[in-house]
Order: sequence, then C-alpha cells, then structure tokens
Amino acid sequence: MNSKILLITGRRAEDLVKKNATQARIETVVRVLPISIASFINLSLFLRELKNEDLGEFSMILVPGLVEFDLKKAEEEIGTPVFKGPKHAADISLVLNNLDELELSKETPASELLKDDLSAAAEKLLNRMKEKSIEGINETANFKIGEGKRSVVAGPEFPPRIVAEIIDAPNLSDEELIDIGKRYVKEGAEILDIGMTTKEDMSQEIPRMISLLRENFDVPLSIDTTNEKEIKTAAENGIDLVISIDGSTIENFKRFETPSVIIPRNPKEDYYPVDPEEKINYLEKLLKKAENLGFEHPILDPILEPIGKGFVDSFLAYNELRNRNPDTSVFMGIGNVIELFDADSIGMTALLLGSATEMNVDFVLSVEGSNKTRGNISEISTARDMMTLAESRDSVPKDLGLDLLRFKEKRKLSDPYEREIEKDAKVIEATGKGEFTRDKKGFFRIFTQGSNIIAVFHSFHDDNIIIKGKTAGAVLKEILKRELISELSHAAYLGRELEKAEIAIRTDRGYIQEEKIF
Repeated sequence: MNSKILLITGRRAEDLVKKNATQARIETVVRVLPISIASFINLSLFLRELKNEDLGEFSMILVPGLVEFDLKKAEEEIGTPVFKGPKHAADISLVLNNLDELELSKETPASELLKDDLSAAAEKLLNRMKEKSIEGINETANFKIGEGKRSVVAGPEFPPRIVAEIIDAPNLSDEELIDIGKRYVKEGAEILDIGMTTKEDMSQEIPRMISLLRENFDVPLSIDTTNEKEIKTAAENGIDLVISIDGSTIENFKRFETPSVIIPRNPKEDYYPVDPEEKINYLEKLLKKAENLGFEHPILDPILEPIGKGFVDSFLAYNELRNRNPDTSVFMGIGNVIELFDADSIGMTALLLGSATEMNVDFVLSVEGSNKTRGNISEISTARDMMTLAESRDSVPKDLGLDLLRFKEKRKLSDPYEREIEKDAKVIEATGKGEFTRDKKGFFRIFTQGSNIIAVFHSFHDDNIIIKGKTAGAVLKEILKRELISELSHAAYLGRELEKAEIAIRTDRGYIQEEKIF
C-alpha cells in the first residue's frame, strides 16, 4: 500500500500547509481547492474536484480539521480513505510524524486526537510509576519516608520526591496551615515540610503542627530547622524527616532513627566550606560520623547556592558527590536559585529538575517564599513527571503529552492575513484618538479576588450591583443581560478590562483597573 498522503487545503493556507508538510518524514502532495478558507470546503466542492481523479497513489486523504461535511460519504464516493487532519497548518508535521500512534477520525481533528493520545499515554505511564512506589521496596538502596498510607519510597528506582516547605509555620493559624497544605498536596507535594523560624526556639508549637497536619493529610511530614531542641521535639512527636543536621549538632543525635538531611557546615567553628572538593570531603566525614553514631538513614545536601554567589561550584559539588557516593541519598533545595533571581521560576525549575534527575537526586525541596515563586511546587511536579516520561522513552523531555510551556508555544497558531483582501476594502489606521462618552446608566469598578472576577456596578439611578464570575465572558454576558450599559464605547472598554482581569488571574498576576498587567 502506498504511503503517500494527499493533503487538502484552500488558497489562503496553501503556503503554510506546504511549508509544514515538508517538515514531515512521510511523502505528501498538497492539493489546493478553489476556495479561500479551507474550513469552508464542503462535500460538493470536494467531490467535484477529486471524484474523477486517479487517487490510487495515495493511502489516504487528510482534509482540514475544521471542515463540517460528511467524510464517510466522501470516502464512499471516491474510494480512498478520508480523515480529518489537524485544525491548524502548524500541526501538520506533528500529526504526520505520529501517524503510527494515531487512530484517525472522520469527526475529530487529528491534532486533538494526538494531544489526547499523548496525554493519556503520559498519565498511564506515570500512574504505573506511582503504583510501583506503592508496591514497596525492591532494592536495599530504596527506603521509605513515613509509615503506612502516609509514606513515600525514595531511592535510585524512583524519581526525585517533592518536599514542600510551609514557611514560618509556627506563626500560622490552624486554618492557614491547612489551606497551604491543601494547595501544596494538590499541586504535587509528596512530603509536607514544617518550616521553622530562625529568630527563636518555637519547639512548643511543634506538637500542635504535627498533630494538625497528620489529621488532615496522608503524606509524610518533615521539619526544616537546625535548632537541636526543635529537632528532638519533632522526633519525639513522630516526624518522618529532619532537615537539617550539621557538624555542630550531629554528635548530639546518637542512634537517630529518623531519616535526616546533613549539611556541610559547622557554625560553632564558623566553618562554611565553598570549594566543591572541600564540601564533599566534609560531607563524607559527616556521613561516616553519622553512620558510626547509628543514624538509620543519613541524606546528604551539599546546598545549592544562588546564581552569582557560587552556584556553579555548588552544582558541581552535587555531581561529584553523586559520582563518589552512588548509593548515598542526596537532597537538593532549589529555593536559593529561584527566589534570589528576578526571573520567572518555570524555566529555571525545569532545568534544575532535569539536572537533579540526571544526578539521581532523591529529594527536591521547594520553598514558595514570594509571589514570584507561587506555583513552584506544581512546576517541580510537572518537570519531574516530564523527566520520568523522557527516561522511560529514552528521549529528551519533548513531545511527551505534558509540558511547562505557559507563555510560549512550540508552533505558533494563527490565521494567515492575506493583504489581497485590502484591494476591495477601505483600510483605516487606528490612532487611538477620540472622546470617551460617559455612560448615562453608571460605571464599573473591576477587581480580582482569588479565581473570581468582580464587577461592581455603580448606578446613577438605582442600587449598586456586584457581579462575580470565573471568566470575562460570563461576567460580560450577565452585564448585557441586565442591560447595565448603554454606550458601545463602554461595552468595548468593559470587554477589554474584564479580559485583562481574567488574564491576570490565569497568569497569577495582580490586576488594577486601567493599568497594564505586563
């Protein structure tokens, strides 16, 4: 059977279709029908152009994904299989290069099928990996954090486990602790970390916090402190992981059963090694001491430094530590990098998680310490899952069915603008000038609160009205239904501002009416 495929399109999309078809690994022929917009192709036009042609060299015909005619009838008439291709020309090569994995449809565009198939395959594989962790420990190098249903398995057979720190936890109310914990677990946290304060001993708050989090979450708990009393109090109350013990406190924890992160420093001696070799040597010395003291499971953290303040050397230390100690558990906190760099965290997180996976890091700590890093746990979770899928496929983290593309796209999708239409139209250059006509019915103040858009209508004649909704469209429809505007310019203004508010919510940015959000 011939593998050549016939691609059908209209005049406007001809160049785009041909350009993207050349990027496919399969042979294609592009046929342009006498119609401007490809999605307007109907059965009559399709049959008129193709019914009497010899199509024997083609294994199938792909029509634009947005056509609405009966493809089954078309196939019966011409005798060659006809299926829907992608909705957008930019996706043609992606669809053609994945035909073996697709069951093409006469109703659903191929691009949607491909996206669904990739996502379903990704989810299936990730679920298999999670089931594997539930099954238990197969190698002596793997170990459990926590007990029973509130445990996770870490080690060389498993991807990095995600630890999410609740910062300044002792100063939070019960409700605040639960709210933050819920969001973290929902976004992918596998261990909830109780972040203590550095100003004073707050060990009296530890039993309350552990008890509260135990009652509400089936995940292991860790505590982030170097205070000896706080560590011992947490251990007495059943904490599952300690972060961190250093050279100044290690000898005070004999036969310590709680898995513990060990860091390369000794504040009593004012010793904070920076050189990678010195760091590793000191960590190995502390590791040996921990083993001699009876630590059940020591975990090493060379400490990742901020960009511009020793990041490269600290990163090299992780790699060298892993090379020299392949069976030792390793912990990495990425907060120093993403919090101390005024750049979007998503790309940095992807790179750091990819590197952590390559180095077989067992735990990655996220600290959402500011607005700019809110959502980092979700970013870590997605990046970790992408690396898990890539490793299982022996591929790079690309075309996996999930991604971390939030503001950019792999293929720019847009309807092409043909300048020829200007021949029969009046072209006007918009200047933005013009007077604003005040609406006689009233005016709106627009706010965002959580995931809600709020439009407060201040009437010149009646009671004020407050409209809440999740989308700009929903709020605007309610405004129109209630006839709260009488000027077209006011409607245009509201549409613009409500859409800005929705974009601000979706991108987790602030919104102030009439101010730019980017």
